[in-house]
Amino acid sequence: MAELTVYPETLRWAVRAAQVDPGAVSRREGLQNFPQWLERTDPISISFQKVHELSVALQTTFGALVRSVVPREQADELIQYRTIENESVEPSKNLLDTISMMRVRQTWARDEKLQAGLGRNSLVGMLESTASDEEIARAMVEALDLREGWAKGSDERVRFKQLKERASARGLMVMVNSQVESWRRKLDIEEFRAFALVDPIAPLIFINRNDSYSGMLFSLLHEIGHVLLGKPEIFNDGNNEPNRQEFERRINRAVLKSVMSDETFASAWQQGLHKGLSELETANDLAQHYGLSALSFAIRARQAGFSDEHLVDELREQMLSNLSDKERNKAKGDGGNGNLTNGSRLDTGFVQLVQGSIERGALSYTDGFALLGLKSERSYDALLRLKGLA
Repeated sequence: MAELTVYPETLRWAVRAAQVDPGAVSRREGLQNFPQWLERTDPISISFQKVHELSVALQTTFGALVRSVVPREQADELIQYRTIENESVEPSKNLLDTISMMRVRQTWARDEKLQAGLGRNSLVGMLESTASDEEIARAMVEALDLREGWAKGSDERVRFKQLKERASARGLMVMVNSQVESWRRKLDIEEFRAFALVDPIAPLIFINRNDSYSGMLFSLLHEIGHVLLGKPEIFNDGNNEPNRQEFERRINRAVLKSVMSDETFASAWQQGLHKGLSELETANDLAQHYGLSALSFAIRARQAGFSDEHLVDELREQMLSNLSDKERNKAKGDGGNGNLTNGSRLDTGFVQLVQGSIERGALSYTDGFALLGLKSERSYDALLRLKGLA
């Protein structure tokens, strides 16, 4: 079983941060020696699974526990991209923990790919930062082998899943979740919708599942754009800092053009009006058929001179209302099917890497389960069947 080095000072920091009783932690299976670990001065070698159990008990991330120095809350370089309404914003613990967890998976996947002799992913940084929205849109379509009109007519769930799997097939790990996995702390859609951890070997995109399907589709395309440009980012729906505004808007325009060309959009918008639909009804009609939000199409209509800011404001209110309704309906639900949830939140390529490592004996089942956020062999088997890997 793989072992990791953990430092007592880091454990003491985690106890202070979580305000937990070391005695209570020691009553967990496999952690009986935890109080003694806290008293030591030399590094400790413990199993991957025990580090995972510690992360749950101490309510901190796996990645934080294996650092040789006490973690600093804003240590991750991705945080520099966190802004809302042009202002730098203090990140929440939920966001920091999610980034840290994805870093652990990315680092492990990167090492696995290197050991397998795989090199740089050709999609990462394939475009210059000065690429136009047309060039970015064309690269998105070509990179994922999307046909003309690929988004039209599909069920919203099917549309998002197909794009996610196409990205995965090209080596972009796409993870989706609505909470911090081990602790079920809900992720705030107001704080972030997605982020991209750009790495030349193992690029990773995380999507906040609390968004609508149209929002998740937009976010996934937006983050794919960042990967193609080689630029990491945390995406939210606010404006960006002044020196990044045009860069982000260029990617947003590219997202829209990857779904509908300028000519197709202009024609569809005018057809809607000629059929007697209002601008609001036309935007909603396009959203239903092409998968992005009505707000996205209203913004595009404004940019093309077909509409004005009033429609944008109205649809922004509609979007917020729809998200509120989704939250209320979700609160009334029963939590859904756990196996289906595992299948949707984990990237297929990543699951395949873990499976291969387990089967050749390089990774124990318990350590593999910890990487996947699973608790039993039954859940693992169900995951493989859902992914078509069994």
